[in-house]
Amino acid sequence: MGQPKVAEEVAAAEFVRMCEANRIDTDVSELTEDELKEWREMRDPIVRDIMRGALVIDGEGRPVYTTDDRKTLTFSRATAATFMALETYGKGKDVSNMMAAVADLTGTGKGELSKLIARDFHGVSRVARLFLADR
Repeated sequence: MGQPKVAEEVAAAEFVRMCEANRIDTDVSELTEDELKEWREMRDPIVRDIMRGALVIDGEGRPVYTTDDRKTLTFSRATAATFMALETYGKGKDVSNMMAAVADLTGTGKGELSKLIARDFHGVSRVARLFLADR
C-alpha cells in the first residue's frame, strides 16, 4: 500500500462515521465468530481504501471514491431501486448486477463504470456490498 495518507485509527473512525450516517449497524457485540469474520472481511479493505486516500467520507457521511483517473463517485443510501438493479441481468450475471447497483448508488452511467480498472472496480464494489448488507 505504501505510506498511508490517513492513519489507521482515523480511517477506522471515518468508517464508523460513514456507517452511522448511513444507518449501518457497527455493533459487533452479538455477532457469532463467523459473522464477526465476515464483518471484518467487509470492513478492513474499506478502512484500507480510506487509509490510502481512495475513499473519503464527506461532511454528510457519504463515501466518495476517487478512481485512478481522478473521477469521483459519491455513494448515496441504498433504496429498493438499488436492490432491483441487482436483478437487472438475471442469475449468474453477478458482475453486471453489482455494477447496476453501483450505478444506482452513485448516479453514474453503466458505460462509465465499465471503464473502471480492476482496483477501482473492487473498491466501489466493497462500498456497494457494505451498503447492501443486512446490517
